[in-house]
Amino acid sequence: MGDKGKLLKDTSTVAVLSNLLGRIVHDFNNPLAAIIGFADLLRNPDLPLEKRTRYVERVFEQASKMAQLVETMSHFSSSPSPTIGPVVLGRTVREACALRESGFAAGHINLHTEVAIDDRTVAAERGTIGKILHALLNNAEQVFRENPLVTDRTVWVRCVESEDGAFVDVCDNGPGVPEDITEEIFEPFFSTRRSGGLGLGLTIARTMAEQMGGTLKLIREHDNPGSGATFRLALPLAKEQ
Repeated sequence: MGDKGKLLKDTSTVAVLSNLLGRIVHDFNNPLAAIIGFADLLRNPDLPLEKRTRYVERVFEQASKMAQLVETMSHFSSSPSPTIGPVVLGRTVREACALRESGFAAGHINLHTEVAIDDRTVAAERGTIGKILHALLNNAEQVFRENPLVTDRTVWVRCVESEDGAFVDVCDNGPGVPEDITEEIFEPFFSTRRSGGLGLGLTIARTMAEQMGGTLKLIREHDNPGSGATFRLALPLAKEQ
């Protein structure tokens, strides 16, 4: 590669890193400013209990956003290939959903888990499946946060057997995803959030699915109990079956 080509490549890399850094700073600054603001209000010894409780909840909410950002960046910076082995999919799905139940309840979101194949074994990594489901559930939660007028907030997680494996559908009854950005939402730095976002969650989730020999897609021909989006994680059967 000539000096000019190397310069163009270096310039492109710097531009990408600069864009990423700018998004990280923006995403950290907003919740950090909120935490500092609410923490300052909590220093008032005469603050009524009702306001104190509400401010503590806001601090927890904003700190959780920062924790999610750090988790996303940790996957992006170092994502070793998963160790593939037999995994009982139904049990893994139940465990992942159980971890999010309290958070969903706090946001007045109904979480329904439907597992029809408790003993179905797929070739995957248990922890990686959990991370993918966490990303999809986080995505659904953000949809409702940005659409407060949606009063019936429901997310369905359904585990279903297929001919060559099994799949997990994460469905919501939000506004859905416009058809013209069906593939764009999986691209790095693409985000539909009005509040901003790195746009890496779905990118990382799809990459992890493919590392296990599976797929992650936004599907439109489906039996969605709601009217929103459905993301499908499909995984192959374990070899011993």
